[in-house]
This record gives sequence, structure tokens and C-alpha cells, in this order.
Amino acid sequence: MSVDPCRDAEHRLQPYLDRALTEVEVAAVEGHLAACAYCNDRYVFERRLRVQVKDCCCGDPAPAGLVDRLRTRCCGHSAA
Repeated sequence: MSVDPCRDAEHRLQPYLDRALTEVEVAAVEGHLAACAYCNDRYVFERRLRVQVKDCCCGDPAPAGLVDRLRTRCCGHSAA
């Protein structure tokens, strides 16, 4: 059974952006991104998206109760 290198790169893209991979994993992702224009385009998009979100959303405090509402909606319970 062969491994799809694009699927592996996609699976590791967010941890790569978070700098949460080992040196070996980073080398594998970077090697794939250098060789695959499709995956590199996805990486560039995700990286730019993170910058935009940070620029637009960081710095202002979250509205009162937002974190608790999100936690309830996502996890089905409120903070203890």
C-alpha cells in the first residue's frame, strides 16, 4: 500500500505552521512543499490566513461571555 505524500503533508500542515513537528518531520514537509506546487499553495494560503486573523482579531478583548458560549457550543459544557 503506497502512502499519498500530499495527504501526509496536509495532515502535518497545521502542526508545521505551529512549529510542533520534529526536525525530521519538518524536513519531510519542507521537501514536499518544495516539490509540490499544489501543497505549497495551500501552505501559503494557510500562512497568510493566520497573519490576517492575527492582525484583525488580536489586540481587542473578546466580548464578555464569548469564550463560555463557544466552550458550551463546541464541548457541550461550560467552564467549571
